[in-house]
Amino acid sequence: MNRRSVFWNLLLLASVVAACVSLLTTGVGLARYLPVLLAWPLALAVQMGLFGLAWLIAVRHVKVRALVIALYCLTMPFSVVFSYVMLQSEFTSEIRPQESQRGLFDDLRQRSATVATEIDASLAESNELQLRLASWLEMEQAQGWTTSSCDEDGHCYLAGVCERVQRRIDNWEERMHRPYPQGPGQALIYGSLETERSAVQQIADTLRAARQEWSTSEQIFEAHIDNRERLRRFDLALAKVPRRDLQAVRCDAVALPVAPPYELFARDDALSEETPIYAIEDLARIFDRSHTFTRSDYPTVFALLLAIFIDLFVLLVAIGAAVLEEATPDRPLSTMQPTVPEWGEALREEITAWIDGALLHARQGVAERRAFLVGLIDTLRFDRGHRVLFVATDARERRFGFLMANARAATASPAAGDDEASVTFVLEDWVYPALTRYLAVPSSS
Repeated sequence: MNRRSVFWNLLLLASVVAACVSLLTTGVGLARYLPVLLAWPLALAVQMGLFGLAWLIAVRHVKVRALVIALYCLTMPFSVVFSYVMLQSEFTSEIRPQESQRGLFDDLRQRSATVATEIDASLAESNELQLRLASWLEMEQAQGWTTSSCDEDGHCYLAGVCERVQRRIDNWEERMHRPYPQGPGQALIYGSLETERSAVQQIADTLRAARQEWSTSEQIFEAHIDNRERLRRFDLALAKVPRRDLQAVRCDAVALPVAPPYELFARDDALSEETPIYAIEDLARIFDRSHTFTRSDYPTVFALLLAIFIDLFVLLVAIGAAVLEEATPDRPLSTMQPTVPEWGEALREEITAWIDGALLHARQGVAERRAFLVGLIDTLRFDRGHRVLFVATDARERRFGFLMANARAATASPAAGDDEASVTFVLEDWVYPALTRYLAVPSSS
């Protein structure tokens, strides 16, 4: 086996290996959507079609090349898409879960900080209310508490305290049918304010305990737990927060953050829950104009380029083989190679027969043959394709040209120039060196 055969066999082997790799990636990717018994035969049919179409495109004399190219362009995206799904899922099977876990961890940290801030704000309000109510109790003991203190206060909770105390005074006056004697140390007002202060104290104690429990709820942020469990623990901790007490001492509405939906961070268990739609979402995000390209997008781009390259490799090998084959010059048969000693004498006799036939004399002299051949070589020229052309203008030259054509050493072509009697012959690549060698090597005859 010569080197040329080895080279083409290696190219064919590389093309078959690339087709097998494409079959594997397409089959695995397609199996994520379809049953295995349906996915693999379909993938095999697609890859066999791509392999055959690629080599048909490379054939020079295909009459329906446009149709073959169209079929290849329609079939190739099918293989590329499912190869990309498989490759992207494999490349991101470890990266995406880590990104998802870090994303949920950071998100819950922010939400946890918001909850802690709300509890601290309500706790500060409850402490302030305790001080205000304590001052009212001292006022009641010293000089008697009056409703004028409430009229000057704009806090929502203290306004409620004033309303409740005033309501008890109104009820007392209705029962007794006389005004309530406001003064220091009266049991009605003092007892009401003491009750209100105890209620605020209880709220403060509840909020303080909730704040302490929220600070120690680090099981939410433990490592090596999946996102579903982390979200469940956050929901349980959030349910223990005393929302009613938070709102009771605040004039503003209290809105605690809720746990994010699991679907936003579902890739933490990618090996069992990763779906092919994630690969398509990642690819769509890459081409979104509002998206900022980051390092996490590298696996997606690489998977797409690799999927395209695998399917294009077979086509590129086929086209390269066709181009190299077309660029390789045709050579004479092995029986006429100049390197073989026997061939040199055989070719000399063949050229001698052409000359004698052109001169219509079977036994021409050496000088006459050489003179005719020298004149013939002087008329040779080259075209733009570097082919050797012989324009026969008289009967002897035409006979010589047709004798070469009969021996498959030349090909007759339409006449060049204005002379209708001339005939142009395109010489094979080996003919011109043979003619010059005929003149260079002395004849024994």
